[in-house]
Amino acid sequence: MFWTQDEINRVLDKVIELFLLPRFDELGMEATGEWRENVTYTSDLDSGTIWGRQYSEQLAQGLPPGNMVPIPALKKWAKAKFGLSDAAALSAAFAVRDKIFKKGTTWYEQGGSTLIEVLQEPRTIQFIQDELSVIAQARLADELIRNAQEVFS
Repeated sequence: MFWTQDEINRVLDKVIELFLLPRFDELGMEATGEWRENVTYTSDLDSGTIWGRQYSEQLAQGLPPGNMVPIPALKKWAKAKFGLSDAAALSAAFAVRDKIFKKGTTWYEQGGSTLIEVLQEPRTIQFIQDELSVIAQARLADELIRNAQEVFS
């Protein structure tokens, strides 16, 4: 075991902060703040998983036609995204629901986004490898020093 769960957690925090949330912002996906506030992770001694809201896949890939999105969710989104009044947001919610039902979401029409893919991009993977490597090298150096001290004392 080269890494503690705390060390893996620190790397995951950095990946979210330096790669995932900036991509989310870059793509203009912010609306209610709910997704950003709920990005989290789980980890154990040799791996970690980043989690988003249950709708993360639809956010990233879009929603195909034929889906009836609930009006309350769309109203909340329209109010937050566009600063609409209750009445205007309700009207927008019905229009958006009809559009999604007929054509799918804009992200679906565009073939999805690169929100989740940022976690698999070479620069992200290299960052993770570099961070974990620094930790492992420091731990190995400490272990070698400790062993040498035991042998020569």
